[in-house]
Amino acid sequence: MDIRALLERLQHSVSGDTAWGYMAEICSRDRWSSFDKYRESADYCADALLSLGVDDANAVPFPADGRTKFGDWMMPMSWDVREATLEIVAPSSTILAQWSELPDSLVMWSAPTPSGGTKAEVIVLKEGTTLEVESLDVRGKVVFTPEHPTRIKSVVSRKGGVGIVSDWLRAKDKPDAVQWINTWSDSPGGWAMHAHDSRIWGFSISPRKGALLRKLASEGDVELKATVSTKLYEGELCYTTGSISGETYPDEEVILMAHIAEQGANDNASGAAALIESARVLRKLISSGELPPPKRTIRFLMMPESYGPMAFAVRNIEKLRNALAVINVDGGAGDYDSDDSALGIYVNPLCCRSFVDAAIAGVARTFYEEVKNRPDKWAVHKYTLAGDNFFCEPLIGAPHTWLEMGDGGDYWHNSEDTPDKVDPRSLADLSAVTAGCAYFLASSGKGELARFAQRTMETFPDETKQILSMAMPQLRQGEGRRPKRKFIGALTLDGVPPETWKVIKSSPRWWNSYLAAWWWADGKHTIQQISQLLEAEFGKAPDDLDEFFDFLSGLGYLLRE
Repeated sequence: MDIRALLERLQHSVSGDTAWGYMAEICSRDRWSSFDKYRESADYCADALLSLGVDDANAVPFPADGRTKFGDWMMPMSWDVREATLEIVAPSSTILAQWSELPDSLVMWSAPTPSGGTKAEVIVLKEGTTLEVESLDVRGKVVFTPEHPTRIKSVVSRKGGVGIVSDWLRAKDKPDAVQWINTWSDSPGGWAMHAHDSRIWGFSISPRKGALLRKLASEGDVELKATVSTKLYEGELCYTTGSISGETYPDEEVILMAHIAEQGANDNASGAAALIESARVLRKLISSGELPPPKRTIRFLMMPESYGPMAFAVRNIEKLRNALAVINVDGGAGDYDSDDSALGIYVNPLCCRSFVDAAIAGVARTFYEEVKNRPDKWAVHKYTLAGDNFFCEPLIGAPHTWLEMGDGGDYWHNSEDTPDKVDPRSLADLSAVTAGCAYFLASSGKGELARFAQRTMETFPDETKQILSMAMPQLRQGEGRRPKRKFIGALTLDGVPPETWKVIKSSPRWWNSYLAAWWWADGKHTIQQISQLLEAEFGKAPDDLDEFFDFLSGLGYLLRE
């Protein structure tokens, strides 16, 4: 296949403006961070795919009840919002936050107040630690913290605090931005709120408003009033899926995925928009005869981050095990002229080395260096877990590459990640590369793909070659314990009381050596060999792997050896 000709055709066919329209539609629903709107977003994506002629496009429900588990992931409680306000009522009257004006200002899964609201004195923390809260009498008070509010949520609730206000912001030099707080778990490193978690409300305010609140509190008592109209309930979320059927190997799939149900225009309405635009262009070119139908099926998957892929994976495990490749599109499509808006390709971990990574990198190199003449607009990086790119883990085994284009600024999870920060030019490039990778992988023989990957490897700089060619170490042979886990996906410890945890101090759901050790627990490797594998990938391995697996065995997470 002539890769350059394919990419030139796709570049001329994609429309950044059309993709921008998809992005704006998704963002207009997801920005509210309310589950009723999340379901509307999934329906919109399904309708968009259907209108383009994508096969079997539909929104598939899965439980969001705070109890059901897929793998080790406990699904979130459903949560709808009607309105929420936070105001200073003494010594003066000032509105600090209003959800209908700025949805990011209400912490997700905030519990409702009585209909007339709750008035309480504010107590200001200096450090925002649990130890500081433990040293204070917060009963009946609102706790104002300079740190992430989830860090103190469980202790504030246990000690009788009525709510939490935070002016923490990861971004620098954005005095009027508000951080979106989408974690409300009582467990260290947890994420979504579950049925057993404490119920309390929280607000996120800007650094400028935080400075005002601190000034007033330094001069005397300050009384706040919170009015929160929300509903926590056992409901559903949806993942949206559809496909372009393959002619030769319809049961082999190349899967394009991007998460929705997130407030940002860049992160990640732009990723989902790139998938829909890829579907539009590929269907158009195939229907017109400009491109032959792919040999393999191209599947589109849009879903809430992490929780949606877990539900899909458990329900479709054999489909995933038969997939040639999965591409996760997550991260943005920011200002084209910003150094930040370059395509990052995150390859697979050591447990799933594949020619797919080099093939995708070769497509990106051809697009940016030969078609666009912009060699500065792409780079290859080592594996890290973005939340969704875990189908590569050994019990699934589908090569899972992550494409991330930056947002052109410091907008991650804050109120400035709005549609005007998405550049149609970046979105056009992202759509063209995504469609090009999917079509090339779906339409080429495995031998052709492997040969292309090998040829293109020779053109890469040494640093890129080193990332793409990381090899398995020579493992020491011998007898020993060979742990085998029961669950696919990341290890979360959701639902396990933190006071019973051993070795682990924070949920290992993100990429770290303990999660990698969990993935290597496939019944084929001894703990000594797992340690070797971790040393090869991370430079060192934890000294307490035996204790770690003892802990997991005690939880019933491992199969009997």
